Amino acid sequence: MHLLITHATSPLGRALADGLKSSHQLRLSGRTDLNTNLEFIRSDLGHDESTDELVAGIDTIIYLPEPAPQTDTSSAWIDASTRCTYNLLLAASNAGVKQVIYLSTLDLFLPYDEDMTVNERWRPRPSCEPDILGQHLGEFVAREFAHEQALQVLCLRLGHAIRAEDAKGKPFDPMWIALDDVVEGLRNALQKDLPRFAVFHLQSVSERARFSSANASAALDFTPRVDFEAIP
Repeated sequence: MHLLITHATSPLGRALADGLKSSHQLRLSGRTDLNTNLEFIRSDLGHDESTDELVAGIDTIIYLPEPAPQTDTSSAWIDASTRCTYNLLLAASNAGVKQVIYLSTLDLFLPYDEDMTVNERWRPRPSCEPDILGQHLGEFVAREFAHEQALQVLCLRLGHAIRAEDAKGKPFDPMWIALDDVVEGLRNALQKDLPRFAVFHLQSVSERARFSSANASAALDFTPRVDFEAIP
């Protein structure tokens, strides 16, 4: 399968590339250059031919939203999360891309009480923080493309992705999820026959995990392996 991974310069983007390169043909992109042996195209996701060329020949886009270079204003985040998402998905639709996997965040549900069992049927309650609100608006853009039958969209809301070894000695975060577990969830999702639009939450297995991945476990055979509470 031909995959495009955006924001490949981020820790999560690099982990996804490392975990998927042996079984898929990858094209990576980002706003800044990346030293890699894989195909890489620098892209600002503008409304022009460069974005059309970026998605040409791609089967599935793993879309990790990337903030604008200047993120000191709310408008920069919102612009990157809406206009750039629209540009990419429009180009993907025109090019016949089969699927987009949108990587969002479980931070959209932080306002709910920690004792509540929040699942995918609950409505997000985004704060006005630009990065959180931007993710929410990006989800909305992606969902509209799915509803218009233009693309198949899978939205994966992630906990705070981190390498297991980097968690050692740090205060426990109940929203942690191991990068390797995210990669495994993506790998499984690529093999599934899913509805036109679907949403799943990916979270760790800790008893104090902020959210449950039960639905992802059932639909994607997702079984996170890292319990951060067991890490000294």
